[in-house]
Amino acid sequence: MTTTQLLQRMLTYSDAVRTEFDSLTDTQLTRLSDDQWADYADAVEAMSRFLTRFQVHAAAAFVRAAQDAQATGVGTRLRTKTPEERLAERLGVTKSEIRRRVALADALQSGTDEYDQAVEPKYPAVAELFNSGGTSLSTASTMIRELDKATVLSNATPDLDTARVRRDMEAALVQAQHQGGAPLVTTVGKNWLNRLNTKNVQPTSELAKQFQGLHLIGRKYGLNHGEFYLDDEQWATLVAGSSFEANPRIKTTNGGNGGSDTASEMLFDDAVSSPADEDAVAEELKDSRTRSQKLADGLMRTIQAGLSTNKLPQNGGLRPQVMVTIDAETLQGRLASHKTFQSHSAQVGPIDPGLIRRIACNADLLPIVLNGEGRVLDVGVPQRLFTTEQRKILYARDLGCSAPGCTVPADGCEAHHVQEWSKGGPTTIENGVLVCHFHHKLVHDTPWKIDMGRGVPYWVPPKAVDPDQKPRRNYHFHPELVGADSGT
Repeated sequence: MTTTQLLQRMLTYSDAVRTEFDSLTDTQLTRLSDDQWADYADAVEAMSRFLTRFQVHAAAAFVRAAQDAQATGVGTRLRTKTPEERLAERLGVTKSEIRRRVALADALQSGTDEYDQAVEPKYPAVAELFNSGGTSLSTASTMIRELDKATVLSNATPDLDTARVRRDMEAALVQAQHQGGAPLVTTVGKNWLNRLNTKNVQPTSELAKQFQGLHLIGRKYGLNHGEFYLDDEQWATLVAGSSFEANPRIKTTNGGNGGSDTASEMLFDDAVSSPADEDAVAEELKDSRTRSQKLADGLMRTIQAGLSTNKLPQNGGLRPQVMVTIDAETLQGRLASHKTFQSHSAQVGPIDPGLIRRIACNADLLPIVLNGEGRVLDVGVPQRLFTTEQRKILYARDLGCSAPGCTVPADGCEAHHVQEWSKGGPTTIENGVLVCHFHHKLVHDTPWKIDMGRGVPYWVPPKAVDPDQKPRRNYHFHPELVGADSGT
């Protein structure tokens, strides 16, 4: 049979299978029972895994053939794309998918050496499992990736037998597939790597030079993007500085998450109860942040606490600080939409004016008068808005975040001007209130208002939330008032 005939035969089989599946009408499929649907899914999965073997083989064969042709210069003079790029473009998949298929083939396919001697696959047990349809391409790739990592780790540990580690770990991964499928494979792989990592494997100075540090990548989706590689001490410090915000026992409303146990949740729910059903926490006030967002906010709060002291090393004669510049009209929110404005951060560059208005609540403010050319005409007296004594009084009065349902204690809160300072609001106890980071941003960015008419903070919802706009108080820190305070 010629190559052309073989390809034609494969296409014929493919068309026949497609026709057979297309003949199964929706009406026929709806008659299947649960058990029959499971059998149907088994059959489709088995067929998919069978075809995946050929996907892997075809990708590897194409890339090898193209590389051989490239090495000899045959037909490659005008080609600027790699074999992987060409195949990915033809198949309509990503380059990473082609690379994954090729990597799997390299690890699982047998071959011959330069002396035409048979060479078994790099990971024979995984190869047998994959070729028999016992696992998917994704899970097989996970096995190969974890085994490769284990090889590097064991090679770096003098008292380990790398060949034995690979053999035993490979057997464990295959057994995990049989017993629990892909989830158990992932768990077993991590377990093996953790065990190897505990054997005094430390990064060398060369590895530290290559990887360790904070790497700033750029902006992505409107966010600043970076990554870091830390040693154990640095990592422990990072976790300690960021974990407070994500503590499952410090919930910023009964909508927050964090994986706390049921008993703790019941205690919190009891403590947050409000005097009437209509005072239940509104959806907008619920903390919808992910755990990752909470960790980031916690880390920033720790850094901000450090920046607020005078104990950090100076930079250019100044203690480290976030420095922003904004013109008076923009700060006061009186900017016409057609005008240009100045809103700048020394660390970031152009910055959202709304963010500066929020920062101003807890900032050192230095009023400077400039002329139209930017020349300094006058410098005022630096102002720190809420003094230490005022903050102590706010702590004693509010005890924590004033937002209804929030349980963040006082040491996790910021002082906020109910009537914004930039709009003439005084820096007084009567105009001050404690809010956590999440609710501080919310009160600046949404129509929620805070009413201090009774001398204590009540949150007033927008009409879209409550047409009656009934004021609401946080009773978590004042349970003695539940039932005694109507909020009217």
